[in-house]
Amino acid sequence: MTVLLDMAVSLDNSISAPDGSDGGLHDWYFDPTPPSKEVIDELVDTAGALLLGRGAYGSGDDAEGWDDSPYHVPHIVVTHRPPSQPVERAIEFVFVHGVERAVEVATEAAGDGVVALGGGADVARQCLAAGLVDEIQLHVVPVVLGGPHLFEGFSTSLHLTKTRVVDAPNVTHLMYRVER
Repeated sequence: MTVLLDMAVSLDNSISAPDGSDGGLHDWYFDPTPPSKEVIDELVDTAGALLLGRGAYGSGDDAEGWDDSPYHVPHIVVTHRPPSQPVERAIEFVFVHGVERAVEVATEAAGDGVVALGGGADVARQCLAAGLVDEIQLHVVPVVLGGPHLFEGFSTSLHLTKTRVVDAPNVTHLMYRVER
């Protein structure tokens, strides 16, 4: 089983614009060129569960994007505040307190698939600091956003080995293995 941190970032390591908008970070995903389509298809095909933070869940919920998600796997949401009423959706959402427990639940749900940690820089940093991430895939978009950074306030040393680079016209996909 692999826990894969998979996030889009700008050249300045921002995960959004200062106003919280995506600043074009995901344009490559919604209108992919052939090299990006291969990366997307691989992730969709190998993901056994998605792991995300409450903020990422809320953003998807606000945009009514969960119904169109290509990931028809359990979505594990790390939160201190689960919704008071469960929402009926085509996708299963499981709300869990704490990243360690969330990774356990996601691992069980994923079976032989990958646990794709797809959102929330805070949850990503917590998982990295706890040694729960096996691989990192960054989709580096050629914009400078000046927003919150993926590794902002991160104080744990990581040693990574680059395992793949996929260059596309509007994004570069970088894959790293986390060395332990």
